[in-house]
Amino acid sequence: MKKNIGWLITGSVGIICISFLLDLFDIPSSLGLNMEAINWDALSLIVGNLLVILIAVITYLLIDKRNREKDKNQREVALLLLTQTYEQCKESVLLFERPEVLEKAVEKCDFDKVLHEDKQMMYYLEHPFEFHEKIMEFACSGTISQKEFSDYMEVRTAFKKHIDIRIMFFDHGELPAQTKKEFFETFNRVTSSLNRGEQ
Repeated sequence: MKKNIGWLITGSVGIICISFLLDLFDIPSSLGLNMEAINWDALSLIVGNLLVILIAVITYLLIDKRNREKDKNQREVALLLLTQTYEQCKESVLLFERPEVLEKAVEKCDFDKVLHEDKQMMYYLEHPFEFHEKIMEFACSGTISQKEFSDYMEVRTAFKKHIDIRIMFFDHGELPAQTKKEFFETFNRVTSSLNRGEQ
């Protein structure tokens, strides 16, 4: 990028300097060329247009470079938020394996309410997804691929399913064990492809 801009500037300055020196020292006349036949107004117009084109190209290259850096930064942030979300899901699942934590969670939840009306239960289900809106924006803008977004939604679904079952069927070991297994299968597959940079 810098080399391209440097060559453009050097070439344009060179053309301007050569035309100025040719005119200043009247070199073409000393070589026997008829300088009266040259339209100096047209030549100055051409040089002026070259400068305008040069400025436009340099501006385009600089803006393009800035946009590519911006896109790269957005992608790094998106991957960081996905990774952090997945880790929070994993930590929450492991936390609910501790009997004292599960017991407290069950006490705080109101099983007589519909799921979306139980604020405590909704908190447990949504807690790891504090960056959900931002991840949605990254998916809509194309910063993360369709596969990465699909993987994210799979982890989200598997997590919510497990936490819901873990709390609702706190006194049954078999069903929560199955949903925990499903969550970790999804988690391991998604995080391994994310770490390899697969889109």
